[in-house]
Amino acid sequence: MISSPMQNLKFPSYAAAAVEDLLTGDRILRRAFLEQHYHSIGRQGIVFAGDGGDPPVILVQRGVAYRSATLPDGRRAILDLLLPGDFGGLDHAIFSHVNQELTAANALGYRAMKPSMLREMMSNRAVGIRVAALMAETRWRMDRHLTAITRLDARERIGLFLLDIHDRLRRRDLISRPTFNLPLTQEQIADHLGMTMVHVNRTLRRLREDRLLLVANQVVIITDLDRLRAEISGMPPLVEMPEPALVVAGAAS
Repeated sequence: MISSPMQNLKFPSYAAAAVEDLLTGDRILRRAFLEQHYHSIGRQGIVFAGDGGDPPVILVQRGVAYRSATLPDGRRAILDLLLPGDFGGLDHAIFSHVNQELTAANALGYRAMKPSMLREMMSNRAVGIRVAALMAETRWRMDRHLTAITRLDARERIGLFLLDIHDRLRRRDLISRPTFNLPLTQEQIADHLGMTMVHVNRTLRRLREDRLLLVANQVVIITDLDRLRAEISGMPPLVEMPEPALVVAGAAS
């Protein structure tokens, strides 16, 4: 029997020579953001939009935001979710305009920095390496999402989506049990996973009937974590920092 290359995938690892710079750069970067003004915005508030000049770079401290692109006919694709501890808009240090929106999925608290300040900070070798790593981590996550959209069925897509959120929150010590708030509607989940809302609803019902997970009132309860992981084996794993990032204020609620 010929084994699939996907069966031998390992967690992506950083070059040993870069680890010290990564950790130093992460500390410097987060401390600089924590010195910036704290912003709060309500559900469905726009953090930055495609038609706005000089959009900020942000560090999410509380709540969940989603990055999206909308076609001229109104169809929307939700490209990525930002959780507490995530940076958003790092590419704004390079691009003056963006063709996407960042929207608060629920009450959102974040620190905002001007792109010019981030560019100045990147003259520090450690910060520059950490920013490059953060961009690489986002690209890795997007590659994983694209693989799911193009090759996984509806059940696997939803399972992987919820597992990834669980794992990202758990690694930051923001949850201790396989349950978390997910402030997305079924329509928004559909826009992220390339499905219809009816298909999302039907698939969630079957996952509940199979006693794998339950989604109700924007709360996710994974009832059998091991079985759910077993159903989605072989996917490229998420990248991990060499050690936990600095503690962030608030949780995904």
